[in-house]
Amino acid sequence: MKEEKNTNENNGISIQIPVKIKLEALEKVLQQKLVGFKIQKEEGSSKQFGEILSLKLFPGEPGYDVCIQQEVLMKTVLFNNKKINFSFQLKLGYEEETQELKIEDYKVDGEHKTWLANKLLKIIMTILFKKKLGGNSKFLVTPKLNELLDQLNKKLENIIEVKKGILLFGAINSFQIINLYFKENGLIALVSLKGELAAEISEIEIPD
Repeated sequence: MKEEKNTNENNGISIQIPVKIKLEALEKVLQQKLVGFKIQKEEGSSKQFGEILSLKLFPGEPGYDVCIQQEVLMKTVLFNNKKINFSFQLKLGYEEETQELKIEDYKVDGEHKTWLANKLLKIIMTILFKKKLGGNSKFLVTPKLNELLDQLNKKLENIIEVKKGILLFGAINSFQIINLYFKENGLIALVSLKGELAAEISEIEIPD
């Protein structure tokens, strides 16, 4: 009789978890990053287009993922010290291989419908997104993933009691975002976790 091999070798765990990031959380990050930002034609240039005074996030209209509403204090000859409100509709795409979230398309809706005002707003936002949010309108998410992975593994170094009598320990070896997309009032990140985890039960409660 041939000896059967055990095909159920312990290769650790591999799971996928959808994580929802609410628009309110993203809004706070963008407010910290952009409110007060002075929009210049070139780095170090004294010529300014304007300054961002406020920013809010909303679900995008059909065909777009998210809407950014902003108030800008203009610093041009024609609109000097004039406040302009407008919305910025974004359509985003995600590249799993490079772990990048990129801007695929956008539309500017301003309160001024003249050709010059709308053209100026598009120039401002193109400069803003290329310089403030990352070159070529892409945002790298890998650094944040590595930071989160380090934090998770530090917690797992010390045995975690997930419930009375149930202990969890081990290490997560890889942490990757498979997909990113907007749904309703949040950004959904489909996260893939791979690692070696173990649980120990030290107390069993039998219901009456």
